[in-house]
Amino acid sequence: GSTNNTNNIEGDYDFVGMEAYTQSTVRVITSSQTVETHTESYYITKNNSGTMTITSNQLIGNNIAYSIDTTMNVKTIVDNVLFDDSDFPYVTSSPASSSTSPYVRVSSDSITVTGAIGVATDPSGTLPTGPVGTKLSWSGDTLLLKINTTFSQTVTQGGVPGQITGSVNGVTKLKKH
Repeated sequence: GSTNNTNNIEGDYDFVGMEAYTQSTVRVITSSQTVETHTESYYITKNNSGTMTITSNQLIGNNIAYSIDTTMNVKTIVDNVLFDDSDFPYVTSSPASSSTSPYVRVSSDSITVTGAIGVATDPSGTLPTGPVGTKLSWSGDTLLLKINTTFSQTVTQGGVPGQITGSVNGVTKLKKH
């Protein structure tokens, strides 16, 4: 029988990947029209490497790297009329990086993480920056950190203020040593 439970997640892990569904909308309103761009993507990371150490209050990532090779769908809507609906390659790689993200335990199976670890990226490059609620579960010897988070921020496109809103529904997988 497995002794793994989500009350105790401290230990050393291999980063074995992320899976995520992301969506974001950028809305820009000019004096003459409203333009919205909706982007959706789904991916499972490849070429995963690196390790993670979990202490009683920190997620410490060591040389975590991965790549994404998928397709994103982009819809452009002008004044509530679909102007364009296209698929584009979403290909990126995250070079090995190390960082530490503090976390606070909320309950036996959930923590709140501040920082970029365990947060899947959106094709817009936007990451939720505030604390992110993370649900914990085990699949055999693999710890799953699941997030379902939304973000919103003001952006400027061509000197015109706009608003970006989005969501990331993802899971980070860590295999226990």
